[in-house]
Amino acid sequence: MDTNNASVDLDDEDGGGGGGGRGTEEGDCGREGEVESRAPDGGWGWLVVLGSFITTMVLPLLGPGFGVIFSRYLLGEGSSSTMTAWIFNTQCFIWNMMGIVVRPLASEFGWRNVAVAGGLLAFVAVILSAFTPSPQFLFFSFSLLAGAGGGVVVCMSFIIVPMYFHRRRGLANAIMMSGVCTGQIIGPPLIRLLQDEYGFKGATLVLSAIILNGCVGAAFFHPVEWHLKPRKAINQLKQKGILCTRREDDRGSKEEAVWVSSESLATAGREASQINHFTQPMQPDGVTELRTSSEPNITSAGPSEGARGDKGKGGLMKVLRSTLRDLAILHSPRALIISLGCMFFINGYYNFIMMVPFAMQAADHSLEDAAWCISASAICHMGGRTLISALSDCHWFNMRVAYMSGLATTATTILMFPLVGEVWLLLVVMAGWGLGIGTTMGLYNLIMVRFMGVNNLAPVFGASSLAVALGFLSVGPLVGMIRDASGSYATSMWFLSGLVYVSFVLWLFMPAAQAYDRRRKACQLEQEQERLASDA
Repeated sequence: MDTNNASVDLDDEDGGGGGGGRGTEEGDCGREGEVESRAPDGGWGWLVVLGSFITTMVLPLLGPGFGVIFSRYLLGEGSSSTMTAWIFNTQCFIWNMMGIVVRPLASEFGWRNVAVAGGLLAFVAVILSAFTPSPQFLFFSFSLLAGAGGGVVVCMSFIIVPMYFHRRRGLANAIMMSGVCTGQIIGPPLIRLLQDEYGFKGATLVLSAIILNGCVGAAFFHPVEWHLKPRKAINQLKQKGILCTRREDDRGSKEEAVWVSSESLATAGREASQINHFTQPMQPDGVTELRTSSEPNITSAGPSEGARGDKGKGGLMKVLRSTLRDLAILHSPRALIISLGCMFFINGYYNFIMMVPFAMQAADHSLEDAAWCISASAICHMGGRTLISALSDCHWFNMRVAYMSGLATTATTILMFPLVGEVWLLLVVMAGWGLGIGTTMGLYNLIMVRFMGVNNLAPVFGASSLAVALGFLSVGPLVGMIRDASGSYATSMWFLSGLVYVSFVLWLFMPAAQAYDRRRKACQLEQEQERLASDA
């Protein structure tokens, strides 16, 4: 199968998105005639989770740990807040831009090849940053190289884990997410200790060795095709004359059977000419769609390494064309809300955590106090991520409400941070901030599966990453200019709080976006029926 030629199915979604925690991409016909999930739901998938845990533990240290790693050096060099913001946000821009090219790169060159190369690039980038002759050199070593290398590996981790699981997707995602928090808990105090012992250069070289462990985790990234469970042949369903599915609606979980005659199936088989396997993503109007093996399925985020096209001539053009096709997902208002919401939320919270060490030192607190505040937030961040992600497997769990509550908590705590002065109060605020971040980030990729379907996870993740990247390039430097113009970290933080509140407001419109997509799908089906009737 050439996934470079696969189109994006904008109508693929996992139910209504409101009530049930786990979406449905697979048929469920009960005990007899049950269609087995293509996702392995275990086996090698747990090693993929382990690899993702390692990569998300070590590589994201470069983002939230930026202030702890470089604050002493940049302050000693007399770097302005605008310069600091440009270095950090350029790195975040490139990091997130990798999200949109991960699937095309994996399609062309393979999951493990791309991931290991990214880990090596991040390793080299940190070494070069240790020997930086000026703050401007960090634009090349840290922003460009570390952003590209680390971004491609971490974005791949967010995409590949949900593809290996269905029933246990929330649990697997929780384990992966805990890697991010583990790194944030251990990382800042460790970096501070290393800098006290070895100075900026020595500590950064040790950090580069830690980053290199990301290549170990990336080595587990097998293509999901190598470990798929076989589906029952479509001929067995022809004999039974039934296709079944479980539908999730806004009120919770409902089961319904969609009867299809053997004649209809035979006709579909003749039109497709070759049917080997099928998937059954839910459409907005509840119709079960029959797909052929040539159409996108849960493996469309990247093909088998043995099924890749020519790696040489035309490889980059294939990546570019595939990337542009993935952006077609933005035709859906659901994808727009997800992408813009991610942009405002992530830009708000990333720039805030970057500013915390600088703001606390400006308020006569020590770098050690700042490191402990970041670690306190990371502990609550870890608890929120793992708990919420694991709970998402429950049918009673309302993913949208939980996601929005995390946004509101994050925005409120950022608003409060400049208003408190005692270290213990700062710890409390940062703990609440970490809980809010954990709640939202624990559902970051799962909310995409819930509202857009697992088939569209890679495209919508890429579109969201593009929006986030553009936000870092525009909003991030603006925060630094606000700080320089006002002379106050509080003003900049209140601006960041407003960004997260904008994300919260956007999600209020998600039910309307779902209703619009359902109406559009109904119109398309009606037009198609009229066309077939006129042809007949």
